[in-house]
Amino acid sequence: MIIRLATGVALAALLAGCGAETPASNAMSAEIRRTAYGVPHVKANDYAGMGFGLGYAMAEDNVCEIAERYITIAGERAKYLGRGENDANLNSDLYHKRLIASGEMEKLLNGAADSVDTPSADARALARGYAAGYSKFLSDTGVDKISDPRCAGQPWVRPITEEDYWRHQMAGQVVYQLAGIATAAPPGEGDAAAVEDDPLIETTQLGSNAYGLGKDVTQSGYGMLLGNPHYPWDGANRFYRMHMTIPGKLNVVGAGLITNASVGIGHTDSIAWTHTVSTARRFGVFELTLDPSDPTKYIHDGVSTPLDKIEVTVDVKDEAPVTHTFYTSRFGPVLETQTFPWTTANAYALRSIPQGLRSADQYLSMWQAKNVRELHAALSKYQATGFNTTAVDSSGEAFYGDMGMMPNVPKELGDRCAVTELAKQQWATTRVPVLDGSKSECDWATDADSTAPGVFGASKTPQIFRNDYVSQMNDSYWLTNPSAPISGFSPIFGDEATARSLRTRLGIDIVAKRVAGSDGLGDAKFNLANLQASLYQNRHIGAELVRDDLVKACKALRNNALAAACAALEGWDLHVNLDSKGAHLFHLFAENGGLQFKIPFDPADPVNTPNTLDVANPKVMEALSKAVATLTELKIPLDAALGDVQRETRGEERIPIHGGAGQEGVFNVITVENLEPELGWTSIRHGSSWIMTVEFTPEGPKSQGILSYSQSVNPASPFHSDQTRAYSEKKWDDLLFSEEAVEAAVVSRKTVSE
Repeated sequence: MIIRLATGVALAALLAGCGAETPASNAMSAEIRRTAYGVPHVKANDYAGMGFGLGYAMAEDNVCEIAERYITIAGERAKYLGRGENDANLNSDLYHKRLIASGEMEKLLNGAADSVDTPSADARALARGYAAGYSKFLSDTGVDKISDPRCAGQPWVRPITEEDYWRHQMAGQVVYQLAGIATAAPPGEGDAAAVEDDPLIETTQLGSNAYGLGKDVTQSGYGMLLGNPHYPWDGANRFYRMHMTIPGKLNVVGAGLITNASVGIGHTDSIAWTHTVSTARRFGVFELTLDPSDPTKYIHDGVSTPLDKIEVTVDVKDEAPVTHTFYTSRFGPVLETQTFPWTTANAYALRSIPQGLRSADQYLSMWQAKNVRELHAALSKYQATGFNTTAVDSSGEAFYGDMGMMPNVPKELGDRCAVTELAKQQWATTRVPVLDGSKSECDWATDADSTAPGVFGASKTPQIFRNDYVSQMNDSYWLTNPSAPISGFSPIFGDEATARSLRTRLGIDIVAKRVAGSDGLGDAKFNLANLQASLYQNRHIGAELVRDDLVKACKALRNNALAAACAALEGWDLHVNLDSKGAHLFHLFAENGGLQFKIPFDPADPVNTPNTLDVANPKVMEALSKAVATLTELKIPLDAALGDVQRETRGEERIPIHGGAGQEGVFNVITVENLEPELGWTSIRHGSSWIMTVEFTPEGPKSQGILSYSQSVNPASPFHSDQTRAYSEKKWDDLLFSEEAVEAAVVSRKTVSE
């Protein structure tokens, strides 16, 4: 195997004869051209070469993060890293060992060729190439010579196989009730306390913003898109910028997770799309009635049925191996948490969506779509998205849909089959269906167009096409466009006719003001520059609604201890820019529960209600007093500029970060870690991550973006902090979609081959 710089002759030979997938016997090869910020533009003849180039490039930048992901899905964290805090590594290993022991991945890989669940030849080639490219980097570099100290010389850094890649796909990005499944045991077997429930992923945690702007609201009359996921700044769910080109077959640019050989949010020459975290529940629970004579048997349609057993063993560093027996029902594995106990009378089984390995082929199909109608057809065929999809095409049609596989639990079924008080409470408050597992009539339903048993068919999911716009800020589908509310769906998809988050309300208000030209950003409607400015305006609608009343109430108290706070808030510019003074004080006020509204939600005016600060509520001034006390104790000035107290630490450097809390009404979301004395917040947990803007034109797409936390986790990399500084300065980078643009911007190039 060799690695060499590409010459013009070698490059021409490399690109000759592109088209059909290269046979497995041919050597994989790709050219990696890097432009500013270390962005790799990978060009290959086929999908195997594409995967090879991406695997190699991603390993160059993030080998330690990727290597850790692969010991996770192999169930080997405890083997190399120990049990972990609260047995986190051990529980993770037990969970993933159970997945391995189930044999489900192998069944899917060896399924019928015409099945939607069986990866295509192109998908297999992409996976095979990624594994080979990642492994090639390790062999070229040597584990001992990896420049990232986190994993240099570590025994857990190893080559990977195609099967490893698919196992990673099978495990999924979001795991529900991991510890609850990994520690579940029948009554009398073990005396460990039941684990806490996994929190549902809500809009206050992971989230995203998205605009699909149709021809009626753009200055050019062509489509435009904003993609703005709010994802973790650390860990395996970081995004990675990339450009994938197979001449004559594929040209797609954007970003995907660092462990995937795939542009998950991006654009081609005619469509642009993004994803946002959905309110839909993609899992459910079945309440098992146990056989009184044996808590490992359950009654189904009057018949006592033994739970299946799967025994797994996990190696633990410096300890004896740990063996655990999992119990599985026809619905899925038994879990045990504080909410869902395993008693002698009842147990609870988690049923997950059977997404399997479909995601790769869904994206392959999406990349070939020429408009949003064809993209919709791809989503309908595979139903493999775990998120909302917002998209727009070059003709100016916009689309929104939450079209993944969701448990087919209509409201009537949920109402009828949630029989215990616990089940009724879960259905009413969390929208998680906890159904009677003793009757087959309470199983999930199946539609004529369901792509798997027990899921809603694609036609039964929330979706809409528009020529003006669609928007998504992690509330439900209901107010995607306030002119055309979407309604009539099962609670499993989300709430309808309920109060929207302040961030959703701001997102809709931004569009309305921009279309009217009343936001101070120039002529009416959107172009690329004012779309970007709309995000980076850094408005704070929570403060716009209450700040003046808060200052008035603060002054009326004539409390010397609050005088400086009154002045700081009065002088604040109501934004979360680096030079905004007092924003941090308002953040603590809101975090302490001070945002109390007097005018309640009105479904007839969902964008503008609730509103008006309830100054008579004692929580308001209590929250302000608490915020002042905290900042005073930590010796942080009440009127400090946000850029002086909200930063991301990279080595010895602290980079100022603009943005703020989404739940308070900031569109450009930044979620901080804990306050530190005199310094403020020195680390960002999650928030604006991959930020992408696209405008279609008669000359092709124009696109710019930035990866807020930069391309590499390696502190030794030149691409560890560069885009973070660019984000701090509100800069944008051209995505370089065309071949000519890439060639003009190349900083380095290499050809990697087997």
